[in-house]
Amino acid sequence: MGRVKNLLLLLLAGLLGQPLLANNGYIAYIYPITGITIDGNLSDWPAEVQFHAMETVHYGEGIDGPEDGEAKWCAGYDAQAGVLYVAAQMRDDDYVKTPDNSHYTSHDFQVLYLDPEHSPDGSGVIAYEIDEDHRKIVEQEMLSFYPQVKNASFDQVELQIKRQGSVITYEWKVQVSGELLPGRVIGFDYAAFDIDTEQDHVMLTWGSRGGDKFMNANRIGDLVLSTSDQVLAKVEGKLVWEGDAAEQWPSSVRFSKSGSPNIFYSTEVDTFGQFSISVPQGRYLVHVPTTRQVVDWNVIELIESVGPDQELIISSDQAIELEPIMVSLIPKPDLIPKEGVLLKPFDETTAKQVDNFVAAYRAHLDIPAVSMALIQNGEMVFHQTYGVENTISKEPLREEAVFEAASITKLVFAYAMNRLVQRGEFDLDKPLHETLPFPELEEYPEYKKMTGRHVLTHVSGLPNWGARLVNEPGTTYGYSGEGFEYLKKVLAGEVSDDLPQIIQGHLEREVLSPLGMTNTYFMCNDRLPDLKVAGHFDGVPNMFDCPDW
Repeated sequence: MGRVKNLLLLLLAGLLGQPLLANNGYIAYIYPITGITIDGNLSDWPAEVQFHAMETVHYGEGIDGPEDGEAKWCAGYDAQAGVLYVAAQMRDDDYVKTPDNSHYTSHDFQVLYLDPEHSPDGSGVIAYEIDEDHRKIVEQEMLSFYPQVKNASFDQVELQIKRQGSVITYEWKVQVSGELLPGRVIGFDYAAFDIDTEQDHVMLTWGSRGGDKFMNANRIGDLVLSTSDQVLAKVEGKLVWEGDAAEQWPSSVRFSKSGSPNIFYSTEVDTFGQFSISVPQGRYLVHVPTTRQVVDWNVIELIESVGPDQELIISSDQAIELEPIMVSLIPKPDLIPKEGVLLKPFDETTAKQVDNFVAAYRAHLDIPAVSMALIQNGEMVFHQTYGVENTISKEPLREEAVFEAASITKLVFAYAMNRLVQRGEFDLDKPLHETLPFPELEEYPEYKKMTGRHVLTHVSGLPNWGARLVNEPGTTYGYSGEGFEYLKKVLAGEVSDDLPQIIQGHLEREVLSPLGMTNTYFMCNDRLPDLKVAGHFDGVPNMFDCPDW
């Protein structure tokens, strides 16, 4: 019995000394603590509490050394009080604060990311952003379709920040809904933003995976509520292809606790199809989530597991090897007709054909919503909406809903420009700099050859984004959004606060009004926020945004 106990303690120590795999690849086991006073002084924390380093650099050039940017955090929980305790410390020999400026690029601050619900369907991340002078929940209004984000407030948080020399301590006490029982999993991550007087911001986090962590729970790690006698077992397994193999293995394997769908652990699959993870005792279902992967930018492969999920029972700390898990490619739909549906009179039969086509490809590609209109001989013969506007709220797609057009608007802008050319109000071959210089390009004298024709045909010499010249204008094709940005400023005659209104006026006069496009907008207004469909990435809604331009 003594040997087993010692083995368990060694296993726990090994697991706590390095990150385990979770949503983004990181798991931390935390333990009950009591008697904590939130004062920025960690002397009342248990001496054996495990600190975790924040070493992932999300942007910036990293830290200068141990005295400038070294950061770590620890956590514990009090089940009776229903609170989570978190403490973070950072060494910073150039601490910057701006009481009168809350913008994130102006000062040092930290962010605590929490997903208490931890739903496999996506439950939203509460991002508490805090410094000595400012506090906010990041993009709370934009992410209000997540109930736990919408209802979050700093009333649930007690916090103290203390600076002593070059060390700054953030000590948190966060009220968490639901019972804090051993085995519960809470989505978690922590970030420290450091700006030095003469340097750009550096963002350091505990968990890996880039992107905005507040927008997607899959980008943060996990806290597992544990006890000192928690039994962990190492589980190993491998995937095996049935039939043709895909370009890559599925990205992860998920262990879901039976009867508790919000308690799950994920582990990454390596290049040989193998995986391993250490999980607490209990009964689990082992599942390979359906994986969608893009190959060569234009081919989407879908992979799913074959047969029922494996059942796994863990009752001791002995290592377990699973039976191989079979996975296979999901066959692609083959519903594209040899001839288009509009090459013959449109009737109920072709309408059903269109419905079947949309349903099959929408399911295969996991597209949340589709709005389709078909026009034949100048008349709309079919219009139908499919799916939901938001995969979290599940609101059905409305007929009047609008989608973000993104770069498709370049076509509309080019059409408007050519209308102006037809009336002699714009010369496509006049060098643009004669109307409006581009100061950032003065180091490239050949930029003065650039014309509106060059921009509209994507031979401006500008990159997609960025104020630099990569080719002489008129010589080489290169898709460029930067060129269109320059051309719209030239069209307005000057760079001014009225630029959006000027361009909007041109587009309404030349395109929208003549073509009866009464539900199309190029800038935010009172109607658009209620009509706009949320964008999605990896099946998760993006932040709802309504830009001024």
